[in-house]
Amino acid sequence: MIDFNFESRWKIINEVLMYLIKPFVLSYLKINGVVIGKNSKFYGFPKIFKTAGSKIIIGNYFEARSWWFSNPLGINHPVIICTWSKNAKIKIGNDVGISGGSIVSNRGITIGDRVLIGANTTIVDTDFHPLKGNKRYSKENVKSKPVTIDDDAFVGMNVNILKGVAVKANEIVPAGAVLR
Repeated sequence: MIDFNFESRWKIINEVLMYLIKPFVLSYLKINGVVIGKNSKFYGFPKIFKTAGSKIIIGNYFEARSWWFSNPLGINHPVIICTWSKNAKIKIGNDVGISGGSIVSNRGITIGDRVLIGANTTIVDTDFHPLKGNKRYSKENVKSKPVTIDDDAFVGMNVNILKGVAVKANEIVPAGAVLR
């Protein structure tokens, strides 16, 4: 429910703009092969980078804040959802919210229901580069391990969740944490 008093006019502006762009965002997601449930809200356009053959599945009541002015904490960039390989799968449950974060999968990232992901958080399941040899150009020997965030977890702002991490149900990850 929106509070329509004078002090929250920024919320009203965000809601109006969200409904104006929603059909365009949903078309953009469909064109990019993203499967999305019903009743989602997008405050700005997320950036989708989907490798052919990979999967991005988002549940019902998803909320993504990509405009810098859509979250009072401020966000550094739009929400980014990226599959890094053809075998990658990102599955986001129902009633999940994210503000200006990045989710990048080479293998698999699963986010449960009712998870809140704080402003500017990064979730990755890969090192992106090998740790030996030609680190810049080689894609061989790159380590990847699935990431799981269970139902009702709360991930604070500016958190980095790295490959192989499992966040348990109802767990609170403090702002600025690095989980590896």
